[in-house]
Amino acid sequence: MSWWKRVLLGAAPQSETSGSAHRPKRMLRKLSRETAPSVTYAVGDIHGQLDLYKKLEQKIVEDAKSFEGQALVVLLGDMIDRGPKSAQLIEHLLMPPPEGITRLCLRGNHEDMFLQALETLSGIRDWVAWGGSETLASYGIHPDPEQNYEFSSADWGKKLAANIPHSHRLFLQNTPVCLSLPKWFFSHAGINPDHALEDQKKDDLIWGVSGAEGGQVFSKRLIHGHIPVAAAEITPNAINLDTGAYFSGLLTSVRLVEGQEPTLISASLKDKEPVDISAVDSTDV
Repeated sequence: MSWWKRVLLGAAPQSETSGSAHRPKRMLRKLSRETAPSVTYAVGDIHGQLDLYKKLEQKIVEDAKSFEGQALVVLLGDMIDRGPKSAQLIEHLLMPPPEGITRLCLRGNHEDMFLQALETLSGIRDWVAWGGSETLASYGIHPDPEQNYEFSSADWGKKLAANIPHSHRLFLQNTPVCLSLPKWFFSHAGINPDHALEDQKKDDLIWGVSGAEGGQVFSKRLIHGHIPVAAAEITPNAINLDTGAYFSGLLTSVRLVEGQEPTLISASLKDKEPVDISAVDSTDV
């Protein structure tokens, strides 16, 4: 079976068990590949902006026609929450990708919070207040913020089970936490620069501080999102692609080809006003 098919079917060469007294143990997939496709695209935080993602996806499809073989598109996590169409975005991502494209969706901290809410109901009110309310609304669930989202655990469980398709749960459960290619390392929130890439832990990859400053210098360039910036940041060590799609209307991707400089490809919504990125709380991600 080809590596691409193993990825799509959920096989993984590496895994890490995550669990606590409050969360069922599950395997966290860490993907690694010794060869890269002819062209790879990475997409920053989408946050429920389905229409914006579709615009960018079409640009990527057209761009990929210039390269031979399958193109790999890596979504860097935080696909859900804050924006209005998280459920519809997941449904889109469950469909076969456009011809010539292989799609891989990594886990961000928002997917992880959603999973915890689905599996144990622990932390659900924190998640709902942290962008999850928009995701629930996309599934037809409308808790009242003035009542502090007060449902009983039994009511929450019934509402989630009735409104969120099993296929969406499986999609979230199967999201890997990172992908390693010969020249690039992909994760949602960066890495812990004091540890080797193969020793990164889940929280470092989906919650940790973005960037590879300090610590050791790695042989691979880090491709990440998580911390919103006004424009994609490209340094010798890292590329940050989170351009705050849910508030800026700008979604950014990068084209990666061995031996070539990275090329940014973006899509925007014309009805969005310019945003002062300094006014955005960088801890609220």
